[in-house]
Amino acid sequence: MQDAADALLALGAEALQLTPGNAPSHDFVEGLRRRGVPVRTHHGFDARALRRPVWSPSAECLVDADSVHPPRDVDPASAPWRQRAESGAFHALTLETMYPGYALGTGDALTWAMDLGLKLAVDVSHLHIQRTSGVLSGAVWRRLQDYPLIDEVHLSANPGDRDAHHPLQPDTFGLEWARARCADGTPLILECYLHRLSDDARKTQWALCRDTT
Repeated sequence: MQDAADALLALGAEALQLTPGNAPSHDFVEGLRRRGVPVRTHHGFDARALRRPVWSPSAECLVDADSVHPPRDVDPASAPWRQRAESGAFHALTLETMYPGYALGTGDALTWAMDLGLKLAVDVSHLHIQRTSGVLSGAVWRRLQDYPLIDEVHLSANPGDRDAHHPLQPDTFGLEWARARCADGTPLILECYLHRLSDDARKTQWALCRDTT
């Protein structure tokens, strides 16, 4: 965790999203905060483990994170999750827009979430998968662009058939809109796999986020 954080901060990152999967480092989050680094936690992040469960079978959220994925359609939590959402149980959570196979993975599900007034973390790469799968209409995408309850925007590229976390290109779907939301104060989180890139390529990704290429 510490090595990854140091590499990103050396590039000029203004803040870090802490996600599951990195090998634990002692005193990690506390050390970042002592250095004045703003952090947001995501999904099953745990500073002491690779990951932790997010949903119980009865759809109780088991983590205290700034944003979480909703459950997969095959998860035991799937049916009770929808019922709990409709009862107002998740209005304090920020739920990420997903792709087919997950709750919030279709345009109909996003319409349902907006009608309920749920807070969203909009992952534009996931929306690209929805579009290429034929489950996200232009009308729903336009409504989502103006939705007031967006707490985060997540940004990466993919070929439309999987969540590949590829580097951004100038024509990446949703990039221009993501920049505009960032300019309005919404946190913009770059989620491409930077560890696979050279330092120069990493700097290009930063420039694309900021529209300074």
